[in-house]
Amino acid sequence: MNKSQQLYAVTAICLSIILAGAIIAYRPGVVEPTEINDGTPDFRFPGGVGTSMGFEAFTYAGDDAQAKSISLAGSGSASAQADQASMSMGVEVTDESAADAISENAAKMAAVIEAVEALGVSEDDIVTSQYSVYAQYDWTESGRVFRGYTVTNMVRVTVKNLDDVGSIIDAAGAVGANRIDSISFELSDAKREELKMNAYVAALEDAQAKADVITETLGLTITGVQSVTESSYSPARTYQAVAEADYAMGSAPTPILSGELTVSVSVYIVYLFA
Repeated sequence: MNKSQQLYAVTAICLSIILAGAIIAYRPGVVEPTEINDGTPDFRFPGGVGTSMGFEAFTYAGDDAQAKSISLAGSGSASAQADQASMSMGVEVTDESAADAISENAAKMAAVIEAVEALGVSEDDIVTSQYSVYAQYDWTESGRVFRGYTVTNMVRVTVKNLDDVGSIIDAAGAVGANRIDSISFELSDAKREELKMNAYVAALEDAQAKADVITETLGLTITGVQSVTESSYSPARTYQAVAEADYAMGSAPTPILSGELTVSVSVYIVYLFA
């Protein structure tokens, strides 16, 4: 290697060293630590550097960032005698002629409604719940045999005087009612709401009593309520159909006993504590 080539080689090495030093010294985006007003150093990440490179990002929202809470359930109930009944009753007629079946059914149903109203049931408390006309067939070894047309007309009767339930059944059966599908003993809207409020208070007191035991035992202090949710259940006591022979042939009045109904309420409360 001659002197000119040696000179070029030395110059290239020197330039490489200078360039490497400049690259190391130049760090774009780096901000020197500064002090915030309270004297706390403020360190900032270099541009393009994320927390995945060993830095941990966090947000500070004060001592109450995550509320401490206790979730408790309370239950309560209130009972009373049913104060109304709902009955499904009607007439079912089968005839070879659809027109005759419809006509006979209409006449008997009109008599049933008249008899029920005569015992003090309001027209507004009698509502048609089902009406149907369909062909009846029997299946034999020789095939399908037509038996006539069946017409069914059912009404839902609300009885607000429970002492009249047995009399209404007897009166309806005497003039042609041959379907009494069910009797439900219920609570009127006003009575149901009264019992629900009583049960609701009992459920809240039950939850509060549990909260008092927990906080006293653990030395905690209730600071508020975060949320309250509730659910309620109002049952209806149902009796199945009374057989036709029971009310169409006997002379004794049909005995009906209503029994007691209970409204239950459950509450779910989230208490805040310190």
